[in-house]
Amino acid sequence: MCARRLACLTGITAVVIAWLVIGTSWYLNRNWFVFTRDAFSDLGGERSCCPGLYNYGLILTGLFILAYSSCLYYLAKIKLEVLGAGYVGLAGVFLGLIGIFPEGTRPHVFVSTWFFVQMDLGLVLQSIGFYIRTRKWEGFWSAVLSLLAFPVAILVGLTVGWPSAAVLEAYGVIVIDAIVLLLSRGYMLEARGICGP
Repeated sequence: MCARRLACLTGITAVVIAWLVIGTSWYLNRNWFVFTRDAFSDLGGERSCCPGLYNYGLILTGLFILAYSSCLYYLAKIKLEVLGAGYVGLAGVFLGLIGIFPEGTRPHVFVSTWFFVQMDLGLVLQSIGFYIRTRKWEGFWSAVLSLLAFPVAILVGLTVGWPSAAVLEAYGVIVIDAIVLLLSRGYMLEARGICGP
């Protein structure tokens, strides 16, 4: 397996690490953490029994997202894909910054918000670029998901409302994960043609 296909696996690895970190931190803090009341960032704050697990886990996940952006960049063929890869890489940096500036620190809200903004923007550009270039179903569905994610979040917020930041964050992470898995599959299949079986 060549380096370009291996780089694409880092996106899938980031998905797995993120949920392991969230799930383990949630389990260890189950005596006070309530999904419909709290925010995931609380798992890295002062109330947490083990904030380092959550915060260092986010830094590690951010590094894998940064590596994933190299897959997107190296396999990009049009400028829209290159721009998307850049935003995904920046999102990885900002996810790491959430771990460096956890709940209770001044920059926390800024870096948390900008992680989601940059990741969403990066995946929108990447998905549309991939679909325009390849016309593959992975590109189509990742573009649909990425374009609908933000309007759906706003619509739910304005109508029934999100019960907690954690529920909204889980929605955002699940959508990001689905898009990353779709794009990873599409790019890995494309890389197979470059690298061989």
